[in-house]
Amino acid sequence: MDFLNKKIPDYYLSKDNIRTYLIFLFFFSLLFVNIFTPFQGAWYNIQTFTRAQLFTDTLVIVSSGILIMTISRILMYRYYNKRSINYLQYFSWMVVEVFFIAFLYAVIVHYAVRDTRDFSLIFTRAVAFVPTILVIPTIITHLYMSSKSKDEKISELESKQNQIVTTPEKPSQEEVTIDSNEFSGDEFILDNHLTASSNTEEPQKEEPVEMEKTVATPEPAPTNNKIVNFFDEKDELQLSLRLDHIYFIESSENYVNIYYRNKENTERYTLRSSLKKQQEKLEKYGFIRCHRSYLVNFDNILLLRKDKDGPYLDFGVTNLPQIPVSKTYLDSVTAYFINNSEE
Repeated sequence: MDFLNKKIPDYYLSKDNIRTYLIFLFFFSLLFVNIFTPFQGAWYNIQTFTRAQLFTDTLVIVSSGILIMTISRILMYRYYNKRSINYLQYFSWMVVEVFFIAFLYAVIVHYAVRDTRDFSLIFTRAVAFVPTILVIPTIITHLYMSSKSKDEKISELESKQNQIVTTPEKPSQEEVTIDSNEFSGDEFILDNHLTASSNTEEPQKEEPVEMEKTVATPEPAPTNNKIVNFFDEKDELQLSLRLDHIYFIESSENYVNIYYRNKENTERYTLRSSLKKQQEKLEKYGFIRCHRSYLVNFDNILLLRKDKDGPYLDFGVTNLPQIPVSKTYLDSVTAYFINNSEE
């Protein structure tokens, strides 16, 4: 029972996977019914049908069923964007889909195909037989989704592994240098000079030499060193970054991609959240909305430029794309530049 209360994986209800599932389900059902003609006489009397009649009727029936599945998955997708769905809810939803498909099938067969059997009998038989057609493509599609998700995770891990900097050669005994790189990208180098005598004899006493004491003057801290915390849809902390290292945030369905600087690299972090939620928290830090899909850190913008393709923002970073500015937000973005410019 614990399994049924677990949240379903996100890939179950991604747009691409829903589309793949419906397309595969349509072709599989159509071919399965026409090639194998299962349940002969159980649904309606197909003995008197020609191949053309059978294909035409099954095409209408399968298309109607896919229409119901499409509407159902759209509703499920929108519901899932607002709250999570566990396995029990997911399976219950699929049972409801079967009943709706069976009901529509009974209506078509009884009234359009003119099947003389009682409506309740047609509906009851359809409830029993519809799952037998759906189970195979459903299992195959979910196995494909799981395999695809694992491959994506492996590729992501390999990508992160390739970004790891190899450890430098061990320095000599006379001088040891320790490099400590914080997540913010600032380098702090600690030089520790160690001296050791290889002679086991008692060292000769020497006159004490007065050493000149030098105190390293630290560099002034950056003025824009605030830490920004990113929380997911459950308000759990997932990422903390320095404000001046964040470039922009991109909306991606029910996720956001956070683009930021890490040392000399530009990296992306995917967070399950909405762009609107992030905007509400980040506007106080100088983030501005320039497009329905983009929220940018104003302090890191290099230029605002208008050309034939429309206005866009540029960060002056090679690996970062130019961010478009839509007409809806153009006035507010332009006003932001004017108000923050130095006369």
